[in-house]
Amino acid sequence: MDIQLNLERAIHQLVDEFLNEPYRFFTEADAISRFHQLLDADAQLNVRVLSKDGVSLSTIHQQYPTFFRFDDAQPTARLDASNKARRGQYDIAILSPEFIRKHPVETIKNHDLAGERIKHIRPFQALVEFKLDDRGWNSGKTQGAVAELGKLILSNEEADLRYFVGLMRYTAPTESRWNKYW
Repeated sequence: MDIQLNLERAIHQLVDEFLNEPYRFFTEADAISRFHQLLDADAQLNVRVLSKDGVSLSTIHQQYPTFFRFDDAQPTARLDASNKARRGQYDIAILSPEFIRKHPVETIKNHDLAGERIKHIRPFQALVEFKLDDRGWNSGKTQGAVAELGKLILSNEEADLRYFVGLMRYTAPTESRWNKYW
């Protein structure tokens, strides 16, 4: 099953909804929740698979933890489990059915970074990161977006499909931020 077309269709639908109704999503979490609804409604994307220990799991998850640590200041530096840097979370992760079938639920939950998993199996079919802003970008917001993009770059070993969805509704009182950062 090739999910790319369906996933991109859902991304386009979310972006169209935002463009047609800019205040539909007050926050990034609103947009992520709506995107999750769109994915849930797609029978090719919303699949349930039995884990190795017989637990029925959905392939779609929000705030799924990364399999690595990374430093926001150097978002393209992948760090090992023993490092004290933080773990990231993907806004939306679509797990690979093969990953689910070959692992017990405790490994799939990925709460223990050092947990055992079969390394040659890609755990994800797709990863999606979001940013929504309405006050204009500044250096901090820009660094945050760079960190999200870095997280997706570092995930190239885990997923072929990786997306960044940036939503901007500019409502700052002046255009100074817009002019400076765009």
